[in-house]
Amino acid sequence: MKIFKELSLLLLYSVVGEGLRMFLGLPVPGSIIGILLLFLSFQTKLLKPSDIEGTANFLLNNLTILFVPAGVGLMQYYGAIKYTWPILLGAVVLCSLVSLVAVGKTAELVEKFSIKSHEEKEVLLETVEKIRGEVDDFSTGE
Repeated sequence: MKIFKELSLLLLYSVVGEGLRMFLGLPVPGSIIGILLLFLSFQTKLLKPSDIEGTANFLLNNLTILFVPAGVGLMQYYGAIKYTWPILLGAVVLCSLVSLVAVGKTAELVEKFSIKSHEEKEVLLETVEKIRGEVDDFSTGE
């Protein structure tokens, strides 16, 4: 029964996102709006990740199966893409490489800031301990 509750929550966010898209006439897909609403629900603690964890993990583990219908649907347009597929393949490969490099550089930057922040925190803690030691020395009359 829990899986139905979790799936219902996910579908609710998707339907609300699609409804907002249609009602407001937004140029963004409804599923993206639903994901943003889900994110905001997590941030505002309206919903806990554990509330949808089982179904979300199942969907993520079987994500490749969900792309099969889209791939098969492309075969309807074989005549339109049979001469341009090398360009499309090149664009996909190039965009994938650019994305990998961008993610890698972003991770390096975040790690650099994280290390710097950690080092600053250690220096601050050492300073606090030094001040505490001086206060203790002062309070004992030394």
